[in-house]
Amino acid sequence: MTDRQTVQFGEICREVKITSRDPIADGYERYIGLEHLDSGSLKIKRWGTIAEDNPSFTRAFKKGHILFGKRRPYLKKAAVAEFDGICSGDIIVMEPKPNAAVSPELIHHIIQSAPVWNWAVQNSSGSLSPRTKFSVLSKLKISVPSYPQCGCLSILKAAENALRESENTVNELTQAKTLTAYSLMLQGNWYKQLFGRERAVFPDEWELLSVGDVIKSSQYGLSESLEANGRYPVLRMMNITNGYVDPNDLKYLDWSPEGAKKYVLNHGDIVFNRTNSMEWVGRTGLFELEGEYLFASYLIRLIADEKRLTPYYLTQYLNLPLVQYRLKAFATPGVSQANINPNSLKSLPILLPPLARIKK
Repeated sequence: MTDRQTVQFGEICREVKITSRDPIADGYERYIGLEHLDSGSLKIKRWGTIAEDNPSFTRAFKKGHILFGKRRPYLKKAAVAEFDGICSGDIIVMEPKPNAAVSPELIHHIIQSAPVWNWAVQNSSGSLSPRTKFSVLSKLKISVPSYPQCGCLSILKAAENALRESENTVNELTQAKTLTAYSLMLQGNWYKQLFGRERAVFPDEWELLSVGDVIKSSQYGLSESLEANGRYPVLRMMNITNGYVDPNDLKYLDWSPEGAKKYVLNHGDIVFNRTNSMEWVGRTGLFELEGEYLFASYLIRLIADEKRLTPYYLTQYLNLPLVQYRLKAFATPGVSQANINPNSLKSLPILLPPLARIKK
């Protein structure tokens, strides 16, 4: 058995505070916002250009620094910089401590581990836009292998390579599914035909309706303070994953059955994320879980009119990239989040085939 040691995160990693008031003069060309970090990935795949976008960021980072998303830590956004740049104040810049008991490469993997994210989420502050701090992260105790750690790293690298290959396969399948969905659901129509002034062309027996025409009702979620434990699990913004409701990182509410009845989700209900960052606002999930779940006020429950379409069909339509792009155009900016009005959602056009075709 490998010998292990327990260390505090602050013993192996430290926060870096470098600022730049004139980043271009200081030689920086690129910037990173939270939107540029991918959940669960250590690699930065996109960025902004300072000269083009003129961001107001002043926090700087160097190649090799770790960029840790402190706002909404449940999104699990952290990556290792492969270039110098500036970043959003919603990102903690940190680096492995020299001569620490853990190798820098292993620290990179620790950053994206469940214990770190669970600690960050559980100890974040704020309800709508929770944030964590490095001072909080520094107190986390972690069990790590003692030196030498090369055997552990070789296993992690092999797993990372396998994960990257599987992600590539998933991305290819996702693209193929999206193209198929466009072909089946839009019949060759595109943005201007659906949402602009050009006339949509579609087969006989199809209809061009609005989302309001194909739902029976819509409802805001509850606005109550949530706890770590309680009688009813409550779904929130982060519980929509890949078109379905995912029971991760739940909060709870102690309510009577009479009080909770109004907010209990039923199989086939659709939850729509009306308030979040621009990246997440508009995401839609189908509820198919067992048990009694409630939903928070950041979400809207949609009940599909099953005489016209299935809940699955409506969920898939609302999650189409083209439709998501249109939904985000409805969003009104707020402090650290965007909002979509339910009336805007209901006005969204939807091209609808006969019910028999939908059910095939």
